[in-house]
Amino acid sequence: MTVITGPGELVALVPRMLGFEPADSVVTVLLGDAGAVLAALRVDRRDLLADDGPDLALQVAAQAARDGAARALVLGFTDEPADRRCDALDRVADALADTVGEVGSWRVTAGRYFCPDCTDPRCCPPGGRAVPAARPDPGLDGRWRRAWARDLRSAPAEERRKSVRAAQRWEARASALGPAGWRVRSVETWLVALGSDGWNAALLGRIAAGLADVRVRDAALIALVPGADAAVAEARDGRDGEAVAAVLGAGLTPRSAPDPVRSARARELLAGILDHLAGERAAPAAAMLAVLAWWTSDRDGAVAWSEVALELQPGYRLAGLVRALVETSGER
Repeated sequence: MTVITGPGELVALVPRMLGFEPADSVVTVLLGDAGAVLAALRVDRRDLLADDGPDLALQVAAQAARDGAARALVLGFTDEPADRRCDALDRVADALADTVGEVGSWRVTAGRYFCPDCTDPRCCPPGGRAVPAARPDPGLDGRWRRAWARDLRSAPAEERRKSVRAAQRWEARASALGPAGWRVRSVETWLVALGSDGWNAALLGRIAAGLADVRVRDAALIALVPGADAAVAEARDGRDGEAVAAVLGAGLTPRSAPDPVRSARARELLAGILDHLAGERAAPAAAMLAVLAWWTSDRDGAVAWSEVALELQPGYRLAGLVRALVETSGER
């Protein structure tokens, strides 16, 4: 259990809670009576400012009520000038006022934080306070990530529908291409996406459909290790050969460090899938994020993403394997 002692510490912990640095986002951290973190919910600012933004803010408030939050701290991450109101932040804070006893709002801009309503320079000096360094091992649990993945997919409803339709189309293509050809195309799509600067909803849906196939998923992970082309082909074709053994050692750990640029792209891509899809179509992405966390010795992240995957698809084997590896490797 993590206890927050002040807003600065909270702001510093948010990237670790979410697994990435939030940008142009509103993050709501729900706290229990003693300051224990119950959930952290991220929403894109653009979605909160859209026509259905009030409904999205009400979803945050409803989640706070379900979790029994005693306090809520709402953080607006934006590059806009500090003297400009953050309407998205205000929208969430206003909705929470009906379900949570105490609501605080904070702006985070350029590595500094401040309360937009505070007029006391001793509390919020001009320009705000510097965000402190995060505690090195806060021992955060996975509940906040489960809440974010389950209830607050940030993609607009129409974009999510596009992803679902694209996933369905690609699933249907397997019969026309044949299993082997379909897997080849699915892995190729993943590799091309890793080298691209942006992904639309349809592409995310197609990739998610491919990752639902265990061979494609395993090949996609192995592709993050430099010089693993032969192993990618073996995994994709379901062959337990020497190339895969040369890449992966004991405990699902690569013998060589994964490519950091490709791995960062993969995390963004997998997070995009979680933004657009739900249930069994999203479980492989969450499990792959668990593997990536495990590869970087982020045990808390590995467990958290495993729990996300298992909630999306109970019994998902890769997620269970990662969780077991963490549990048998010692205390987190």
